[in-house]
Amino acid sequence: MRFFVRLIFTGALAWLGWWLFKEARAQSQIENADASKTIILFVGIILTATIAGLLVALTLVPMIGDFAGSFFFTPGGRLIEKNPHSEAVAKLAQGDALGAVAAYRAVFARDPSDTLALSEAARICCEKLGDAETAASILEEALARDWPQDQAAFIANRLVDVYWNFLADAQRARAMLTQIIDSMPGTRHAANARHRLEEIESAIARGQLPSPPLALDDEENEENP
Repeated sequence: MRFFVRLIFTGALAWLGWWLFKEARAQSQIENADASKTIILFVGIILTATIAGLLVALTLVPMIGDFAGSFFFTPGGRLIEKNPHSEAVAKLAQGDALGAVAAYRAVFARDPSDTLALSEAARICCEKLGDAETAASILEEALARDWPQDQAAFIANRLVDVYWNFLADAQRARAMLTQIIDSMPGTRHAANARHRLEEIESAIARGQLPSPPLALDDEENEENP
């Protein structure tokens, strides 16, 4: 609404400037014309043009830019939705790993289809807090629900990551991979699980168990005994 009011006002100024210009031109063509009146008309033209220019530059142009941006980047006038993970990401950036885990779990509680939030909560527990058992519990609790096949495989594989890479628990990793193979026969998930199971068996045969990374706090303690 304000845009159209300002547009009308700008149009009125443009009309006034044109009228003053015509009057000044007519006045200048009159023999023995009043010079002061001509000067006043030209000053009026300059003032009108200046006001109109400032109005266009300071109000109409930014408003047109905002309108164009909204048209191209938010078609249909839809509001840009806030990223549901933004709070968790912000907390992690501030060094609040526990708060980030809580925020991701809250996201998953609100939207149980958001398995990425679940995965991120588990990852932070493992990598930032050195608490792989809590990560495993988070994923185990989620896996107990009914899931579409792809999501179930995603969560199960994240759980294998925790068991094997962070807990060096070959028994639980094997059991989870075997469960994927048995429950999803003939799928790519089963084929990937079989391949991963072979890799784990080979690593065990070579005696190459994974070494879980230290949590950040543990690293700092090692650097500053």
